[in-house]
Amino acid sequence: MSKAFKTASSVGAVALILSGAAMAASPTGSFDAWSVSGGTITTTVACPVGFSCATAVTGEGFFQRQITEDSSGNDFFQTIITDKTATGAPGALTFSDESYVRTGNVSGLADKTQMQEVTTNGTLTETFEGSTELGTGWARSGANDETKIYQAIIADDTAAGAEDFDAKFWLRQLGDQGAAGKHMRISSQVDIQEATSSPVAGAGTQDFVLVELSGSENPSAGTADLGSDGSITWAANDRIKAIWVGQDMSAIEGVNQEFGFTSYEDLTGTTGLINQFSLTGGAASGPVDWDAVVWGSSSAADSGPF
Repeated sequence: MSKAFKTASSVGAVALILSGAAMAASPTGSFDAWSVSGGTITTTVACPVGFSCATAVTGEGFFQRQITEDSSGNDFFQTIITDKTATGAPGALTFSDESYVRTGNVSGLADKTQMQEVTTNGTLTETFEGSTELGTGWARSGANDETKIYQAIIADDTAAGAEDFDAKFWLRQLGDQGAAGKHMRISSQVDIQEATSSPVAGAGTQDFVLVELSGSENPSAGTADLGSDGSITWAANDRIKAIWVGQDMSAIEGVNQEFGFTSYEDLTGTTGLINQFSLTGGAASGPVDWDAVVWGSSSAADSGPF
């Protein structure tokens, strides 16, 4: 896992560089319509409907073809790169990159880069995975450039008494630095299993979720109500944020404690911030008044890119 952790910092830096750019449909309508076997790349779409395709140039871990849109005559180059001995599908490979470039000195790029490293040692499986999608210029989403970034570090141990961990990051931005819309989610989960057996084998969990939405990623007005701790109302397109922290140590010998913290904030409007902290039983089971339609799942263990 050490390689993955070292890579994570580099990928994070790349994510910051890319966040000012932005992803839209390629000429095929989607990415990932290909697979690779022993370094030989094969597309699952012979040629997209409405396009004409030239004979591909191929090599170990390399594929490139020219695609021409029949109605407009616009030409694109589709390029796929992966490890020269790779076998599998995109998203399950150590590295792959697929891009579409339009010829004629036209500004824009459609690109998807994916990476994954999985290390297994006995009952422990450690995973680092990430993906970045860009759509700029001719490949933009509607009127805006778009960026999608996903990163995850996961440790999953199936042994009794083992400790699991995952930390994940999602970012979708529309427009320059997310001016037209932004969806950011950060989550982590730690499962702690005590090895003691007297009076009872114990377990503990810690969860954290942060979600921030703005612009087109917050399409509707909404409310959050924490009862006596207050309520807020936000307008569509406001920049809003939710935080959930939960810890359950109720089954661990000598601790027997759980707490939950929920916070909602309208960073654009005037209704401000509300939060609630509780030590009562059940406080760690989930955030108060969490709207899954607005914020997505409250689970810190959510997986996969956008």
